[in-house]
Amino acid sequence: MRARRSRLPGLVALAAAASAVFAALAVLFPRPHGESRVELDVTPVALDASDPTRSGVGPLRYLGGLCLRSPDPRFGGLSDLRVSPDGLRLLAISDCGWGFTGRLAYGVDGNLAGLTDARLVELTGADGRPLAVGEDDAESLVAGDSLEVGFEGRGKILAYAAEPAFAGPPRRVPTPAGLSACGWNQGLETMADLGDGRRLLVCEGRRGASVTVPAWIGRAGSWAAREYPLLFDRGWAEEPFRPTAATRLPDGDVLVLERRFPPVGARLVRLSAVSLDGRELLEPHEIARIEAPLTVDNFEGVEARRDAAGRTLVYLVSDDNNCSKTGSSRGSGLQRTLLLLFSLEG
Repeated sequence: MRARRSRLPGLVALAAAASAVFAALAVLFPRPHGESRVELDVTPVALDASDPTRSGVGPLRYLGGLCLRSPDPRFGGLSDLRVSPDGLRLLAISDCGWGFTGRLAYGVDGNLAGLTDARLVELTGADGRPLAVGEDDAESLVAGDSLEVGFEGRGKILAYAAEPAFAGPPRRVPTPAGLSACGWNQGLETMADLGDGRRLLVCEGRRGASVTVPAWIGRAGSWAAREYPLLFDRGWAEEPFRPTAATRLPDGDVLVLERRFPPVGARLVRLSAVSLDGRELLEPHEIARIEAPLTVDNFEGVEARRDAAGRTLVYLVSDDNNCSKTGSSRGSGLQRTLLLLFSLEG
């Protein structure tokens, strides 16, 4: 017994040294890109289930939609998306710490018809390890030379490789001072590339009651603080529409998606390119509202692109709040993962 006890400190020290070596190697030589296929059930949805002939809302003409389901407990929680310029590749992130990729298919009429080759990629931290619960709430996405992912809980932005998508370890992107003003679970929900190296960042909420939320426009080391107004309209317990995503339109304006719950509803608003300069209150102008009886859910992602015919196409994705943080089980909520496509007329 004494001999075994006398060897224990040495074994502990050896194990600690080995752990330190492996940790260092994980940073220098990150593990292989953690990508895996995911099985999806894809079904079409109408814009208005009570009136299948309905073809649009406001200036938005409906070009088809899909409901995405999977038995894989990791799937769901999609909180933002980006679509390639040719419209064929979809990138998204989930608030359970996953990157999601897939191939989009369209019918002969140009309407959204399917999604194939669905894959999940586990997001990692700067140390090359999977993000821990509480650090994995990915809510916003900007695609360019890298994939910048905004996280809500800790108010950070991590930049992953664009090819292969979401490969790590990521680098930390500087953020504006003042992100701590965002409310708990209402952090960096909205992030958009303004096309000139600047970013638009908007919080979903503020600590304490307020009729505006914090926003910033700029780049690393040079941020202009702004305020984004909230619309209070028919929300239960005075719940307003809150910004959840944004994308740059082909003409330089910014399209912002706002979500209200309860009751569930969404609206799309436009920020003019001119209004993005300065320091005054931002002025969103509503262009469309999506509420019952229209097909609606917890919309948290928006993307826009111009197609070969010159149309401005707008994609919306909803967060079903149904992915598993542990990867072992999932809930059975009533929310759905919806992917809708519109053309923006006029």
